[in-house]
Amino acid sequence: MNTAITSCLSKAETATPKNSFTATLQDLIEYPTSGIFSKVLLKDNNSQYSLFCLAAGTKIDEHTSPRNAVITVLEGTGNLNLEGKDIALAPGVFVFMPANAPHALQAKANLAFVLTLSEHSPAKREISQQTIDIVKSTAPILKQHGQKITTRMYEIMFRKYPEVKAQFDMSAQANGTQPAKLATAVYSYATHIDNLEALKVMVDKIAHRHVQAHVLPEQYPIVGECLLQAIKDVLRNAATEEVMTAWTEAYQVLAEVFINREYHIYQTTSDCH
Repeated sequence: MNTAITSCLSKAETATPKNSFTATLQDLIEYPTSGIFSKVLLKDNNSQYSLFCLAAGTKIDEHTSPRNAVITVLEGTGNLNLEGKDIALAPGVFVFMPANAPHALQAKANLAFVLTLSEHSPAKREISQQTIDIVKSTAPILKQHGQKITTRMYEIMFRKYPEVKAQFDMSAQANGTQPAKLATAVYSYATHIDNLEALKVMVDKIAHRHVQAHVLPEQYPIVGECLLQAIKDVLRNAATEEVMTAWTEAYQVLAEVFINREYHIYQTTSDCH
């Protein structure tokens, strides 16, 4: 897979619409040596405005967002593939992306843009019966090799995206408790993929931990890329094209479930301050 989006934590407090807010965007642009620096400028119950700074050569794998989005390019050049159509990115280019539209992006030179997310809407994606059947059939092998898969996933992620380490308890990585917890969650999802309501307590618990660690929606493609690669690495021949296609769809649905839940937690937390 190509490099997925690599978001970093904001280096400044996020503004809120309770007071007026002014910023000189050029002064906020900061390019990392590789990957992406992102900063939430302002958010409310309906919208979120974020500054993204991509190092030259950075690629974002194809993914979707449950919200309408707008890209306004500030400087640099790149290419956006939106629903199969290539769009050249350059200063002043404005692109509207409807919710759930597949898109991928590559920065040709250092690229900075403002990403505006509109009113949040619930995920509309439904899991196909074929995917349900295939994922459920992998549950036994996930139970047997789950921790090996999640351990491998973290190895891949920390090697390719070392900047995300700051959001993890590395002691829990070292003693294996974090990979074990994730393995249990993945197995539970495979077992109950046709009854997500049964996972509500688990999802809520994990979502609250994600909010505490400042996990952003843009970071889910990273986890998906690394998890799918780990499944391939560990299961080898058992990771057929059919299995990987099913797990790709299953992960995208689960990611939307977490993004939706975490959005509401973020808003509740913001309203309390």
